[in-house]
Amino acid sequence: MKAAFILFAIFELSLLQNVTNNSGRKYYFKMGKNNSEVRVHNRIHYLNHNITDYEYPNRRGGATNFLNFEEKKTTILPQYLDEEWNYQHKNQSKNNLPKFIQKFYERASEEQTSSNVNTRILFNTNRNSSSGILFFNLDSVDANENILDADLYFYWPLKNTSSIHRESVVLRLYQLESQFDEDLNETNSIQNPDVHKLFNVIYVSKAQKGWQIFKVKKPIDNWLTGEENLGLILTISSYDDNKLVEIFKDSNEGMFRTFIAIKVQNNSTLSDVTEQFPTNASEISAECQRKEWVVNFRNLGWDQFIITPDSFLANDCSGKCLKPKLEDKNHVKLLHIFQKRSLCCVPVKYRSQPIMYFDKFDNIAIKNYDNIIATECGCR
Repeated sequence: MKAAFILFAIFELSLLQNVTNNSGRKYYFKMGKNNSEVRVHNRIHYLNHNITDYEYPNRRGGATNFLNFEEKKTTILPQYLDEEWNYQHKNQSKNNLPKFIQKFYERASEEQTSSNVNTRILFNTNRNSSSGILFFNLDSVDANENILDADLYFYWPLKNTSSIHRESVVLRLYQLESQFDEDLNETNSIQNPDVHKLFNVIYVSKAQKGWQIFKVKKPIDNWLTGEENLGLILTISSYDDNKLVEIFKDSNEGMFRTFIAIKVQNNSTLSDVTEQFPTNASEISAECQRKEWVVNFRNLGWDQFIITPDSFLANDCSGKCLKPKLEDKNHVKLLHIFQKRSLCCVPVKYRSQPIMYFDKFDNIAIKNYDNIIATECGCR
């Protein structure tokens, strides 16, 4: 028995030494209940790791099984880049979204604005309702966010057989208000829209099916500053006699879902960072230099809620920093002179990257994340 214990101890130390030297990980072993197998306990230490050397564990998967060993990985990475991503994700359909939404992302990519200017896309939560009320949950709009602009996008599925097809009509959008008249219950209130707050009118010549857009910044400002959010109603009236033809009842699904696009500015995160763009490769130090590093959201398991991009080039810095250069900061030179610490090869310039994702309310956010892509490296 004693000989068996010594043999097992030698076997354990041998395995531990080999694994530690080759991969930078330490494994702790324990005999199984039947003493016929060795199990790996879930303690893993990454020594002198590089972030490109391992992947974030897929949140959908469990423990990894390999022959007779069971390994459960841990990681020192933060769980998410954005705290807003931290919720119970559902399988969302990315291929069935309104086409306009991709345009908002493309615009954010072109403008390269700072991270305090973002876009929120809110879907009508009152679809297929007989009331005709359009309701948008504003819980995802933070109190610190200032509304810069807001547009309502709705698809009008007007049939060719309709009496107003290719006729002139007037579309009116109302903000619902509480009614104190006992004779005006919700149904009567909607059927008499003029008792509510009218704030936008559109004249449509030769009406036919297609997308229509309303400016809706004013009602959203009203709701965010204390007015009760009861929703919106959209009416269609004939142009000649101004007779109410119908109240728009939203039954649009999938690619034709009704939504509001809100451009917001977060006053609590105003940044004075000047956007930096890649410099010429010849200007980067030969010792310390930028190298490609691709972040793939699918490999991270984040594609459950991130719509686009699937991946992006974040870059990394590597190389030796032997001594400061003439153009380096004086503080860097002092660190070297007094040998306070070794100089490190790190990113010194960045640019932003927009990311579009589902939030916990099943709406969509498009945020620009500052200082996420390394464009230049230096010694510090």
